Amino acid sequence: MNKSTTFLIVLCAGAIVILALLFLPGQVTQPMRKEALEVLGPLLRTAESPINSVSHMDSQLKTLDQAQTELKKLRDQVAELQLRNQFLADKEAENKRLREMLGFQAASQYELLPCRVISREPSSWWDSVQINVGWANNGDLDKKFHGKYSLTSDQPVVSPRGVVGKTGNVSQYVTDVILLVNQNCSISATIDGTHDQGIVQGQGNLEEGKARVKVNYLPKTSTVAVGQFAVTSGLGPYFPPGLRLGTVTEVPPVKNEYPTFGLYREATIEPTADLNQLDELFIVLGPKQETKEQDKPGKPDAGPAPDSTPTPAPTPDTSTSTPMNSTAPPK
Repeated sequence: MNKSTTFLIVLCAGAIVILALLFLPGQVTQPMRKEALEVLGPLLRTAESPINSVSHMDSQLKTLDQAQTELKKLRDQVAELQLRNQFLADKEAENKRLREMLGFQAASQYELLPCRVISREPSSWWDSVQINVGWANNGDLDKKFHGKYSLTSDQPVVSPRGVVGKTGNVSQYVTDVILLVNQNCSISATIDGTHDQGIVQGQGNLEEGKARVKVNYLPKTSTVAVGQFAVTSGLGPYFPPGLRLGTVTEVPPVKNEYPTFGLYREATIEPTADLNQLDELFIVLGPKQETKEQDKPGKPDAGPAPDSTPTPAPTPDTSTSTPMNSTAPPK
């Protein structure tokens, strides 16, 4: 007898037993079911444990997938919030800078033309920048100031912190700004507190990562000291007095050698304006209109001064005229 025949016989016997159990009365099958449960109970409990383990593992896997999905969402939210925070920080810095610019413009005694840096070449980083105004703006300046001011070369360019440089080539829409550290930028200056005058000139190089500028031709007896400010003297034709240039950082002793030959003193200054970060600037056009009008000579007064005495009317000559209330003598 082969295996197939044996399997069929066992299968048929099992089917007969199941059918017999189905048709037997409950009083007979109940004890049999109880005995079967007693025998098969441990086997069923043993088989249940792997099933529960697999079910628990599947639940854990689902929880891990959900955690990874939540982690990815949280990372994306963190990245987005960081970008928003950086954007808001940039806007806050810009708002603070613009408020400082507006306050400086309102408090200044000079007419200022606002402008923005639009270009700065790495090869000429410490030499010049380009701003977004040109001679095309002269029409607006004519309307505003009645032809009194216009945009030309060699005009002072400032920030709220101090002088940045001066205007160079002026084209229709763009103007070059020659920076204070450029060797071609020379400005007449005075040392605040000493009134010693000299010439501020850029050195075109860096010292410890900062722009380097010198004050030349100071008197050799000058008492200039570290920490004092160099400001424009107003002796030149373009720069008005009182614009801050920089802070004295070094005062070398006078030596009888090149370049001074003991004839004058030099001082090194650090520009008060941050020449490394230039965004919004001003071009100084000239004194404000209202200040200029008040200083005009011969301006008519609204009325006589309180202590002025009016000129008395001339007294008639009584020697040749007869008073109106007098009586002619009788003949």
